[in-house]
Amino acid sequence: MRRILAALIALAGWSNGAVAQMPLIEDLDPSYRAGAAIDKETPAQPAAPRLRAALGAGVGFAPRFEGSNHERARLAPVVHLAYGPVFFGLGGLGVNLYRDPRWRFGANLAFGGGRRESADDRLQGLGDVDRSVLAGLFAVYQSREVLARAHISTDVGGHGQGTVARLDVFGRLRGGDGLAFFAGPGLTWVDRRHMQTYFGVSAEQAARSGLPAFDAGAGVSSMRLSAGAAYRIDPRWRLIGIYSLSRLQGDAAASPITEARTQNSFFVSAIYLLR
Repeated sequence: MRRILAALIALAGWSNGAVAQMPLIEDLDPSYRAGAAIDKETPAQPAAPRLRAALGAGVGFAPRFEGSNHERARLAPVVHLAYGPVFFGLGGLGVNLYRDPRWRFGANLAFGGGRRESADDRLQGLGDVDRSVLAGLFAVYQSREVLARAHISTDVGGHGQGTVARLDVFGRLRGGDGLAFFAGPGLTWVDRRHMQTYFGVSAEQAARSGLPAFDAGAGVSSMRLSAGAAYRIDPRWRLIGIYSLSRLQGDAAASPITEARTQNSFFVSAIYLLR
């Protein structure tokens, strides 16, 4: 169960195609959660690497875009493969560079979700934000009572997604046989390029969209509280659900694109372990 909980703070930007437009669910990538589940009690230095795999599916509800006051539902398939320290999912490729019973450090390459102006009338005239390749580093600390995860990623594909840093801290509580609960705060910081791409409005965009021009700068873009549960149905099946309440901050909140500062999201997934 420890590994299942560790998975709930997934690699930022590792959203697969089904949840790529759900910015508040980026940290909940089901492929990464599957990898943590199948890795449940593997020693920090296993005697011999072995291939591990998981399949599953999930459904999420989240704003149409970050700052939207309309929500939509999306389905998300789960496919995950891992061999030794290397793991692969629909979102990208990662590797654990160091691992002991409490700490884990690693790196990843992922696909940034982007944004389509056709997703909502509010985005008309702003143009599309193309999907890109993101390179990142992550660190995880876990004990019986606490799970903390930090992740920083930067756009190496050249599509304006900039640099994003996320931090989440969860308290954990066992609720019975095979059941565990978790809850805690988190925040996201973005650089000027990311903030301008998603919340800024250039003079050209203003002329096309009717929104006022807006120059957005770097800073904390959101703060959140999340809570959920993980349940071990049997040795092969896992069920995980999480709800997140986020509040946009700084220029993300002040942007003329933003309709609602408060953002709600929910995600639930079932994972089957292949061993």
